[in-house]
Amino acid sequence: MKYFILCVLLVAGCATMERYDVNLYGIDYQDDAEILMGELVEAVTPASMPDTGHRALILPFALRQDMAVRKDVGREMADIFRRSWLERRVFGAMEYDPSQPWPGLNQAMSLARAKGANILVVGNVSQFYEGGGTGRTSVGVTAEVYWVPDGTLIWSAAQAAAMEAGPAKDYVLVRSQVRLPENPTYAVMRALSLSMADGFARHLGR
Repeated sequence: MKYFILCVLLVAGCATMERYDVNLYGIDYQDDAEILMGELVEAVTPASMPDTGHRALILPFALRQDMAVRKDVGREMADIFRRSWLERRVFGAMEYDPSQPWPGLNQAMSLARAKGANILVVGNVSQFYEGGGTGRTSVGVTAEVYWVPDGTLIWSAAQAAAMEAGPAKDYVLVRSQVRLPENPTYAVMRALSLSMADGFARHLGR
């Protein structure tokens, strides 16, 4: 019976086989962990968006939790957010300045004007728990988009996401186990950022 199942798996192809580990005790099947997405909650939405080209500046995110690597986490989360929004082509250009931690809104607005940006994207990480390769990883983000020429807040939204490994389940000859990616934090933050990018892009008519 075991050899019959193995033959079936071989026929299924290499893409399927990478999920299986055949050993003396049976067959282990690795399933990818699911990212659990919370609802995107929009507190402020734009009535309309200017037709002029959008040049955005994003700065390191603020982190509400008091932790030793708070500044590093803020920089990393903002960079993942920026790359995800560039992937979705939300703005024509999106500059990232990681040289300093979150300076406060007034300084951020001044910096955006000095750099010639008409959009300022700011964010804070309201929830951050890194479970590594075995535990639960969860991230919560609030993002805000400002129209720089008059300092108006045009979009504000919050969303959270999580990923965790599940317990192994034994079947007759196959043991199923949920596997986490090499960097769960990146995967969770990227999914969160893409979701928020899609949410904002709807207001641009995309």
